This record gives sequence, structure tokens and C-alpha cells, in this order.
Amino acid sequence: MLTNHLLDLETLRLSSIAKGLISSISDIDNHNYLARGLQNVPVPLQSRIARKYIDRYNQKKAGSEYRANTWLRRTVNRLKPRFGVLFSITQNMPLPWHILSSVEKTKKHAGDLAIECVQIALDVSEEHQTVGYEQILRLTYEAVAEHAKAIGVNVPFYAMRDDDLPSECFEIALLKMQCDKWWARQLKTLRRQFIELLEIATGQVGKDLYHDKKNNKFKRRGISPYSSKQAQREFSFAQASGRQFLEMMELQSSDGDVIDLIEAVKSGMANPANRRNELMLRIRETEELADEMGYVGVFYTITCPAKYHANSAQWQGTTPKDAQSYLTRTWARARSKLNRRDLKYFGVRVVEPHADGCPHWHMMLFMPKKKVQEINAILRWYFIQEDKTELYNRYGPKLTRVKVFNKWVNVDKEGTHLKLVEACVPYRAKTEKARLFKIYKQKRQEWGFKKSQGKKAKEPSKFYRTFSPRFDAVIMDKNKGSAAGYIAKYISKNIDGYGVNDHEDAETGENLTSQVNPVLAWASTWNIRQFQFQGSPSVTVYRELRRMRKTLDDDEFEPIRQAADAANWKEYVKLQGGMCIGRDANFKTHYDETPQGNDYAELVKRIKGVYRTINNNQLITRLVEWTRQLKGTAEKAAAKDNTNVGVADLSWTSGNNCTPITTGSRDELLLDMVGYDKKEIDQVKKDLGDGRMISRNGQIYRIRNGQLQVLDELAQIKHDRHLAIESQAKAFAQKTGSWHIKDNHWKQAKELVELAYQYAQIERRTKLKSTRNEQGVFHYGENRKGLITIGDWDLAILVKQGEASAVSDNDWWALDLMA
Repeated sequence: MLTNHLLDLETLRLSSIAKGLISSISDIDNHNYLARGLQNVPVPLQSRIARKYIDRYNQKKAGSEYRANTWLRRTVNRLKPRFGVLFSITQNMPLPWHILSSVEKTKKHAGDLAIECVQIALDVSEEHQTVGYEQILRLTYEAVAEHAKAIGVNVPFYAMRDDDLPSECFEIALLKMQCDKWWARQLKTLRRQFIELLEIATGQVGKDLYHDKKNNKFKRRGISPYSSKQAQREFSFAQASGRQFLEMMELQSSDGDVIDLIEAVKSGMANPANRRNELMLRIRETEELADEMGYVGVFYTITCPAKYHANSAQWQGTTPKDAQSYLTRTWARARSKLNRRDLKYFGVRVVEPHADGCPHWHMMLFMPKKKVQEINAILRWYFIQEDKTELYNRYGPKLTRVKVFNKWVNVDKEGTHLKLVEACVPYRAKTEKARLFKIYKQKRQEWGFKKSQGKKAKEPSKFYRTFSPRFDAVIMDKNKGSAAGYIAKYISKNIDGYGVNDHEDAETGENLTSQVNPVLAWASTWNIRQFQFQGSPSVTVYRELRRMRKTLDDDEFEPIRQAADAANWKEYVKLQGGMCIGRDANFKTHYDETPQGNDYAELVKRIKGVYRTINNNQLITRLVEWTRQLKGTAEKAAAKDNTNVGVADLSWTSGNNCTPITTGSRDELLLDMVGYDKKEIDQVKKDLGDGRMISRNGQIYRIRNGQLQVLDELAQIKHDRHLAIESQAKAFAQKTGSWHIKDNHWKQAKELVELAYQYAQIERRTKLKSTRNEQGVFHYGENRKGLITIGDWDLAILVKQGEASAVSDNDWWALDLMA
């Protein structure tokens, strides 16, 4: 309906950004058309749709206005069936949209949430001052945890809070929830997953492949499979940022060796090529071991019920993370059943997404040939239990019909005998099964055509069976290839796409190499583990043993070290005790434990080597300690070491807040020059390792990022003032009978400290002078005019209390005692 006046945007349900974008359109009809279309869309989506409309509308091409309006109509019509889901998602946003839509605002909001948690903890403590420590600790944890859960983050120990947890667990959790860095990490994950959920809900993730008849090629309409373009951009930016950081850093060993951090990363498992090679080595030699044991391989494909798929009508806004949790939970139940029946199996599991982002599993498991049917039956039963009706409905609608059949009946006088009975019985129309079978035949013809052209496409399965497409098991045929060949495509696809140039993606119909980046972005966004071996000994022990390049004199460790060094995974497994050995493995990882080793007072474990479980003999594989530092730091330190050092070198007031000096033997020399002996130097390095500061001979020392820093005069004054304000604020709070420091306490303390430093500045001093003795009693002096003198801090206190007034006489301050 055309009108000759602009609609009043204030009367419509529109966001402020959407109103601004709509107001930029001068044409009345297009202005009103966009406004009416957007008011039916959830508010968080209005600004994005409006921007895309404006981009199309402002194209300097013929018919751009028509194409923009057509795009808007199609977009709104496509979203209409999902308006209920979209409104549900937007109404349950963990944070306001203006925060979630911005990376910087989300990061900044982490500090506000940390302060809120601190305030909640203080309020609970004030309300329950009479109860014991452990009880008040639990009450505080419950209050702070409920606040954090309402936002949607994973609270530490929340699932186990009803168990008999030690008080240390609650202390650790409270320290985390009061830390802005912890909140920043949580909100970062929360934000990107919620944004990606909106992308999935609005149809920005999917197959969307169509055939262009003009040039006989397949094209896309802008929708990305597996993950959205937004997620791919953020993933690419994170990768580039991480690489830039690695290129800026270097590693220096305790022996003095220096290497670039980026080179160290390339030589480890973070390198996709190394990761792929190790995975393929393990699965190939696992297959060889299975052949020796007489086991057969079974390839499983397991998917989720329809309600977890965004392209299904039953979808209600579940995330890929929810779908992965369903698969993991179901597998745990099935695995427990297999263990109870003492059924042995081992292999590898690969997780990858459907085109709509919903994950599914591929598993290659090896098992005894006689147990294949039993294991398949158990796995099938568990993975088709949820929403089982939808599988039966694939046969067609459920109907009833009259049927005549023989039935044993009991008659009191005549006894038990057969009788013809006529009754209504349920049955399936099988119309759906016939339709699916027809589709299967068509897909098989298409697959045969691709095969004749040399394309390696996935063979279609008979999905008209009852348990398909939820569960599919195929016994590996040695004539068609090895187990490594079965699983190689899925491993390569989910890492770097190596060697699959001629393979077709079953989800998108495109070349696999072009789909690697969306898969990696998908796994990163939803924090989904892509690969996991089942029943295999620890690969960490294998990697640690490969660090030892030289032959060992120890007969216990040398055979397995040699097997690991030669990349002989099969021999390594045998020396560990075989597959499915579990916790009874012969060799395990040795950790160096540090109680309260991080900012949250957690027990920190660092790998140090390997130990033998029989006699607890240890093999230390990490003999050299490496320190991460800025590239060029070692070179600068070496240049300084080559110059003569005199007393003049100890003047560090260069105008910066602090002057860094690389830690090492150079530090000991510098500290020795300012009056430290060997024992004190060791104690200083130990104390500074905790990130604390110490003061000596008028200087303040600290370690930051592996560097010894000496604060200059201005930085020291600022640091002293901060400590004085904090100490006095605590004193004011204690006088009120509470340890909760309020705003007025900080204000009073700041005014008092600033006044004291003003008095010190008059005498051209940077430190406060006190005239109290050890017992805290004033010890007055006299100036050259006979007036009583008093220290800056004490004078400021008396002046604030109204007990004295300060007068100036030639830059000397004296105390004029009041009556």
C-alpha cells in the first residue's frame, strides 16, 4: 500500500540503529517498506538486515532498489517460520545486545562483572558474620555462582557443589569469579557462540548450493557451510593475531640457547602437518596391531536426532555444542554397557559438522569378529533411543486396519483353544519408505556417474532402514582398502585438506580443500574436540619419550624410548601393555606439582618426564627450562654483558616508568652492586617469581614477562601513594566495624594522603616524614625559630581532625597547638 507520508518510526518496534538506517532513505515508499519489514524481525537482527538492505539499495546499478526490496521480502519470508525460535533466542541473551555485538564492549564488561561478584561476596560476608568460615564460604560461593550462571558461563565445581567438596574448591572458584581476566575469557567464548547461534538461526549457515544453467557451474547465494562468514573472519583474525604474537617472541633456555618461538611451534603438534602425520601413523599401526590380534574393523557414522539440526522443522534453537553433548553423553552410556559386558574394542573417533553446523561422528573401531554383532546391537540401541518415533515415521504414517488372526483364548468351561479373532492392528503405510527408496536409487545413479568421471564421492547408504540415518555401521572390506584409507579423508578434511583434492564433500558437493577453513572455524567457535582415540595408551608418554634423542643406559626405559624415537607406534603399544590397558599402563606421565601455583591458588601440574608404574622409577625428559621473551632480548643482554659496567650504569631514572633488564646472571651482578649478597639475591629471585615487588636502597624491584624491572623515582612515588591510600582506606573501614571498603573510605583516604604529600612537597621531599616513635607517640622537634615541628603524615592527620593548624615559615612547617 503506497502512502504519501513517512511512517513515524517511534511508533514501531525498532532498534535505534535500525531507525537511523531507515531514516537515511529519502524515498517514501522504500522508507516505509523497510520500516514495516523490520518491525516483524527480532530487535538484535534488525540492524544487520537493515545494513545489508542499504548496501544493496545504494548500489549504483539499474534496478538496485528493486533487488533490495526483493531481497528483503525473501529474507523476512524465510525467517517467518523461525520467528518463534528467533524471539526465544534473543529474549534469552546472556548480555544486552549492545555489549555482545562489540568485542571491545564485551571485554570491558568483564571488569564490571568481576566487581559485581566482589560486591556480592562482601554483602554475603557482612550478612553472615556470626557463622563459621566454611559455612560462610559455601554461602558466598552459592550467591556468586547463581549470579554467574544467570549470565550463562560455566561456573567451576557447580555440578559437584552438592558433593562433599573441600573448602579449597570454593576458594578457587571465588578467586576465578572475582577476576576480570577469567570473566574476559568466559565472555569471549559466550559472545562468539551466541553470535554464531544467531547466524545459524537466520539461515546464514547451510548448503545453499544451486546449479547455474548459464555457465553450467555450481554457485552459492552467500551462505557458508559448517560455519558462518562472521565466525570464519574472527577465526582468521585470531590465527593472524596469534601468528603475529609468535613472530614477536623468542625462547631462551637455561643453557643460553635462543630460538624463535614460531619455529618451536612449527616443530610441535601445533603444526597441522605434524598433527596429521602422527594421527595417520597411529591409525595405520593400530590397524596392523588389530590384524595381528585377529580383530576386524567397523566404520560407524552416528548423527543426532532431528531436533538438533538447524535445517529441520523440529529445531528449537539448540546449538552444535548441545548436539555434541548429546553424542558424548550417549557414547558414555554405551561405553559403560560395553565395559560391563567386557567387550574389547579400540580405534579412533572423528567429529565433523553437517552443512548446518550440527556435529556427527565417524568412528573406526576394531573388535573381535565374534563380537561385532553384539557391539553393533548395543551401540545401535543407545543411539536410536532418543526421539525414536521419528525413525519409525520414515516408513510412513501410522494407520490401523482390521485383521483376522488365530489367537489362544481361555474359556472357563471349554478350556484353552485357538479361535479366530478380528481386531484393529497398527501398521505403517510404507508410502514414505517407497519414496525414500526411489531417492536412494537416484542418488546411487548419480554416484555411479561421478565414479565413472574419476571423482571420489561417498557411496550413498540405504537410509530407508529403520535406524538410518541415525546410526550406520559398515564392516571394513580389505578388498576396498585399509582402515587408514577409510578414515584418512575425514582426518585430512578436518586438519589441512592434504591429499583430498579429488574428493567430493558429501555435505556440500564441492571440493574438500575449499571447505577446510569453515570446519576449523566451526571447531574453534564451539570448542569441540575433533579427534580422540579409544582404548589407546597415552600419547603424551609417547611424545615425551621422543624428546630423548640419546641412548639411555637404563634397560627399563631404553626399549620403549627407542620404539618412540623410531615412530614405531605398534611396538610402543606392546611395551605399554597393549590396547585397552587403561590405568594399568606400564609407563605414565610424570608431573611436577606446584601447590597454589597460579593466580587462583590451584594445583599446577607441569610435565617433567615419564615414570614406570611398577617401581616408580622416573625418567626426566625436560632437563632444560625455557623462558619466553620479546625477540631481541637475549641479543641486547649479550651486548650489555660485553661492555664494562660501572657505578654510573646503576642510574635507571631514564624518564620511563621502569627500565627492564633481562633476568639471568646480569641480574645477580646488578643486585650485587646495590648491596645484595648471594643469599639475598636468591631470596629476591624467589620472591619476585610470585609477581610481587620489593624495596631496597630507595629502589623498587619486580619481574614482569621474564624481565627484572627497577622502578624510577616517579613510579616509586606513585606506588607509595597508592599503598598509602589503600592502607588508610582499610583503616577507615575497620573503624566502622567492617572490612568492606566503601567509596567514602577511599575518598577520605585519598584526601588525607594528598594533604600529607603536599606538606612533604613544600620541603622538597618525595617521601613522607613521621615524628612518631616506635610506640606510636608523637616525638616533637623544633625548627630554627623555636616552633614545634611535626611529620607530614602526622600533621595531615591532626589538621583533618581539627586539632592543629599548619603555618609556613621559609619552607619549614611547624605545629601551632590549639587550645
